[in-house]
Amino acid sequence: MHQLRRADVQIHALVDAVPQPVPVTWSFPQTPEADWAGLACDGLDDGAFHPSLGAFLVKTPAATILCDAGIGPGPNDYLGGLSGQLLTRLEEAGTAPEAVDAIILTHLHMDHIGWLATDAGPTFPAATVFAPAADLAAFTGDAPGIGPHHTRAFAACVQPLLDAGRVTPLADGAAIMPGVRYIPTPGHTPGHQSIAFDTDGGTLVVTGDICHCPAQVERPDWSHRADVDPALARRTRQAFLEDAAAKHWTVAAGHFRDGLQFGRVARAGSDLVWQPLND
Repeated sequence: MHQLRRADVQIHALVDAVPQPVPVTWSFPQTPEADWAGLACDGLDDGAFHPSLGAFLVKTPAATILCDAGIGPGPNDYLGGLSGQLLTRLEEAGTAPEAVDAIILTHLHMDHIGWLATDAGPTFPAATVFAPAADLAAFTGDAPGIGPHHTRAFAACVQPLLDAGRVTPLADGAAIMPGVRYIPTPGHTPGHQSIAFDTDGGTLVVTGDICHCPAQVERPDWSHRADVDPALARRTRQAFLEDAAAKHWTVAAGHFRDGLQFGRVARAGSDLVWQPLND
């Protein structure tokens, strides 16, 4: 398990599940396979795209925080019967579900909400759930482009907590708690937010789904098939990456393959590249 420390904040990368590799043209239908050749950190093996489905555990002096909540226990029909391992990963990080104080969601897609609630009830009984208000409005209002597998997961995993008053909607860019805030990053979903932790050792940002692989750092105009508004997602990605490079953020990307989740965005001439960070 990969982890980093920034001053008094510790972050663990939790791999909930690893789907089977898929053709790159399935995940990025507008990008020819040949365009991936020569990228510094392309995420490919034998022409296939290897995604990871992850979350992050962040421990601050004040709280134990889970950023996103994986696919759930499964089996997940949309993902070919895949089962999540988030609770095992938390145990390996020395954290019981009862010890999680807060869950901060970047957005409400299926692979980010699955462990919030199961048939047995809420998985994290002491946790307050924070979610982007614009995404809550979109998912409860049948907004176009969300996808039935996402709306089914929302009904099963988020709606029970909403009904119980366990979810706190937050506006774009809201302060969540001292030293923790949202950064508006819409496009992948209507209310998508990244999560910034401002520490004495610099700013650490959990991206959510701004980028699904390091290649999008080098090619921010490439769109993943799940982007609800691809044009807005491209503008968001470009602006975020420019900020990350200029402000020297440490970045945590949950869909990057295991070992590549932590990094920095750096300049290489006129381009941007992903520079992975070791533990």
